[in-house]
Amino acid sequence: MGKSIEAKTLLNNAFDGGCKSRQRSKLSDIVRENAYNNIINTIGWSMFDWTGLPDELSSEEMERAINCGVAVVYRVPNETNSASKGMFVCTPLEWTGVLKADNTADHFITYLPDGDFSLTDKQIKDFVVVRNNFDMASDYDFTDWTARMLNETDISEMQLIKWSRMTPIAKATNNADIAKIEAILQRVYNGEPWAVMSDFSKITTGVSNTRDDVVLRLTDETAIEKMHFLSEFHYELIRRICNLYNIPFHTTAKSAQNLESELHNTDIFSRMLPEKKLQWRRKAIADFERVFGWSVTVDLSPMFKKENEVIDNTIADTAPDAQNSTQNASDDTTKGNDTGDSEGGKNE
Repeated sequence: MGKSIEAKTLLNNAFDGGCKSRQRSKLSDIVRENAYNNIINTIGWSMFDWTGLPDELSSEEMERAINCGVAVVYRVPNETNSASKGMFVCTPLEWTGVLKADNTADHFITYLPDGDFSLTDKQIKDFVVVRNNFDMASDYDFTDWTARMLNETDISEMQLIKWSRMTPIAKATNNADIAKIEAILQRVYNGEPWAVMSDFSKITTGVSNTRDDVVLRLTDETAIEKMHFLSEFHYELIRRICNLYNIPFHTTAKSAQNLESELHNTDIFSRMLPEKKLQWRRKAIADFERVFGWSVTVDLSPMFKKENEVIDNTIADTAPDAQNSTQNASDDTTKGNDTGDSEGGKNE
């Protein structure tokens, strides 16, 4: 128990006592952005399931590296001083030398999980390269931007909340009036339904910007409208990520009520990215067999497979309706033409 209290005290001191308020605010913002980053990246790391890998290599470790754009799987040489020596790892690589037509090169450099050691292709005996996509583009450029925007949205919402509850500042001409005004405001704050003040006391709560108004109003009455906008923008940012990763995230706001059919209008687009990424991962399976003798498989995780089933069912359900709608439109056009020809014949 004593150790728990001590650890908690140290944490509080480090976070509160060790930081001034402004520094603490910056630290909170950094922690929040990192939390958003982790949540978003976890979606990408959970997209695929790898099997047949060594025990020290998990699906998440593979995806963390591959999502950098391109990664290499290898056994860390025993000659290094790395804590990972003798173990299989998957780390991002950087091509060196002249790039070829497929954006690869004959040589590369990679950094060990320790972070203090780098290796070149000449130092690694056997290795397999795995691409994230054709262009070897990283997912993290987009996820980092989204996490930063979500964090900035939260900061803006916090400021709006503060300005929406600012206390009106009453102005008085002398100390006697200050005492009277404070007494009246205290009665109002305590919920008393009435109060009496001398007519000579200079305080009114009438319409702002008039000659008799001596109350400084800092409250932003439009904050609630801005809050609605930021809240919708927050969900829109999450929806962008979910659309890219083929995860359903449907919300309906007052400003844009969606029909049931409109909720799935990005399904085909959303399904394209995971399928393409899966194809490039499967291209490395033959290399794993040839280089290491591993029987490796990779497939969409159960969560993503389930969403694909939902998409397939939705497409199957809406296809007959679309076909009937097209047929009805064609029939109406045909009838219209027939009517026109018939009327034309009569006119003749």
